[in-house]
Amino acid sequence: MKVLVIRAERGKVVKDEVVEGELKDVVKGKALEALNEWSPETSDFIVLKDERELELPLPLKPELVDALRSIGSLSRTKDKAIMRFPVYTISFENKMVSEDKYVEYKVYLLAPYINDDLKTELEAEAQDITTEKEAPEGIREEEEEG
Repeated sequence: MKVLVIRAERGKVVKDEVVEGELKDVVKGKALEALNEWSPETSDFIVLKDERELELPLPLKPELVDALRSIGSLSRTKDKAIMRFPVYTISFENKMVSEDKYVEYKVYLLAPYINDDLKTELEAEAQDITTEKEAPEGIREEEEEG
């Protein structure tokens, strides 16, 4: 299986590659790499699995159906196929900056490689995850009433 591996740091994709291997093995390998860079004194170490959906127009070629089924689950409606597949996030340099604000500085995003459109979408997501956001001007946290 082809696995997409994206590494983002502080709002930039610093590396993306498509590697051959079982998804779970690639995730574990990247988690070990990230673990070696992780500083337990300053950051959490988090591995999250999320299920995503991708809609594809029908008809699909039989070989594509087989490939998609090997990646995740596949269902269909009258006019489209719906594929569900896992996306893993490994966060290894992050910080809690306030009670409700958590910033991730370095992450890996891993998913089955499906196509370049999804790769572009996940790269944008990795950039967004690692971009520190400013609160909109004029908005401040509500103070709790005692």
